[in-house]
Amino acid sequence: MMEAVSVGSDWRLLSCAYVKFLVTRDHQNRRLLERHPMDLSVSVGRLAFTVIDEVYFPYAFGVETDSSYRAVDSLRRTNPEFGAAWVRRHRYRRQGLGLTLRHIQRSRHVGADIARMLCASSAHLHRADNPSVLGCDLVPVMLFDLSTRLCRSGEHPTDP
Repeated sequence: MMEAVSVGSDWRLLSCAYVKFLVTRDHQNRRLLERHPMDLSVSVGRLAFTVIDEVYFPYAFGVETDSSYRAVDSLRRTNPEFGAAWVRRHRYRRQGLGLTLRHIQRSRHVGADIARMLCASSAHLHRADNPSVLGCDLVPVMLFDLSTRLCRSGEHPTDP
């Protein structure tokens, strides 16, 4: 069985660049990254899982995944939006582990979902009534901040 991620790719930088090119509609650079669909699928899945755990759940719902089981399960059962996000979280985890490699269209869909989660989180954080006002302008900045937090000096590029 082949490795899910090639030796030279850094999933954090690859996925952040892909979502940035997707949001800014930079078709040429986006297609360059889509040349390696297996690396891209795993990278985007890992970023989506990280964004949903570290950004979306705490800001949009006020709960972290390492909170008590009762709090998370109660919110999952009572809030349909959180329940749907919880199901997506499991799908992103499987994709990030390379268990369910997806087609390029799925990577594009997950990239757009990452941008939506970042916009929704920012809207909740800044108490904006209309998250579409934030739009494409804020996502690249948030992605840069996220990649800076995720990438630590001295780490091997493929370590999640």
